[in-house]
Amino acid sequence: MNIDIHQKHRSKNWRGNWKSFSRQYSHASVGTFHHAVAPVLLLGQCFTLLPVVNIFSANFRTARFKLRSFRCIYSLLYLALTGVYCVLSIRWYIRKGLNISYFANCIYMVVVYLSAWLFFFIAIQWHSILDAFASCERSFLRDHYRLQTRGTFNLVWKIRFAGFAIFALALVEDWLNYYSAYQSNIVQITTCNRTNVTVWHNFYLREHPHVFHILPFNGFTIAVTEWINRCMRYTWTYLDIFIISFCYGAQFRYEQIFRRLVAVQGIACPINFWHELRMDYVAVSELVHELDSRFGHLILLACANDMYFIATQLFNGFQRRRAIANYVYFWYSLLLLMFRTIIMLYVGSGVYVASTSPLHLLRNVPSKHWGIDLQRLTDEVASGENVLSGKQFFFLKRQLILAMAGTLVTYELVLLDQVKKIPDSSTDCSYF
Repeated sequence: MNIDIHQKHRSKNWRGNWKSFSRQYSHASVGTFHHAVAPVLLLGQCFTLLPVVNIFSANFRTARFKLRSFRCIYSLLYLALTGVYCVLSIRWYIRKGLNISYFANCIYMVVVYLSAWLFFFIAIQWHSILDAFASCERSFLRDHYRLQTRGTFNLVWKIRFAGFAIFALALVEDWLNYYSAYQSNIVQITTCNRTNVTVWHNFYLREHPHVFHILPFNGFTIAVTEWINRCMRYTWTYLDIFIISFCYGAQFRYEQIFRRLVAVQGIACPINFWHELRMDYVAVSELVHELDSRFGHLILLACANDMYFIATQLFNGFQRRRAIANYVYFWYSLLLLMFRTIIMLYVGSGVYVASTSPLHLLRNVPSKHWGIDLQRLTDEVASGENVLSGKQFFFLKRQLILAMAGTLVTYELVLLDQVKKIPDSSTDCSYF
């Protein structure tokens, strides 16, 4: 009897502590970028990116890079092994003779490996990045902003849904790639009449000749090779997911200002209201400039990489394939690449659109209610260039999507006219 009472008492204490933690976590951090992006960070850490500890802590100041942590060791191990893997791969492609397919594979490996290092350096600076968000978000966590976003898609929903939806599509792409390679392997075994090797032995020798040409063929080598390949594939997708996340973080604050203006439309507001609103707008604009300076290299790398691979894959679409699974994987992969590139550009350009959206509301304020702060706010909205860029080489505006589409069409016509088609690799009976 006493044991049952004791167990019930412990169970109540555990539930009470968990509820207390949940309330503390929700009240302290819900609505912040730190709270919204935490599961997306955990997703990246599963494949070695952004080794930051305490990402789910209610206090953002405890989320930081820690050198002596499992996450950091995990990332450094991946960077060391992937560096060797990329060198072996590029060496193999150069030795075989670079064509458009091999060159694309080299570009892919260099970009992904560089992205992994950039994410590692971002993790080192993550504490200061959250500081920049926190200094901007203090005012936006108050009731007069929270009430305006109630019942709408909040920041948490936007970041997490976009990140996990794109990653789920990438998982399907990865499975289709694996199945397509397996089917091509079956075709090659039949074509080359191979009876002295097993299906899986032939599969890994054919898919990773640059590795097994030097290293022994065993379970450990296969496991490490597959781990590196999965992390590299998801790093490419995660680059777009991360850009979408911090773009939503800035865009949502501009949208909160717009909704607050809609709520007071036609109402005579006091002078301190316009002063406070102007300070909030300036805080978000400073955050955008901070994000542009810190993540401009990521935007430049992602846009250049996505544009290059869309052009290359469009060219490869005219190649003949012997297995139906190859066609399914190819078109799914191409459409997914185009989809996430457009989403990334659309969300990124949405920061500039959201920054200018209050302008027509401000200009409709009656002249009798005008003051110096309202005038300054209107001038800042009208003349401010609150836009993200790729290290100032280009700016994320809606026109960029059409400009990239036009460039791709032109480049594709050049490729079709100048580049020879690639032979079907499934009929190649050589391993090395």
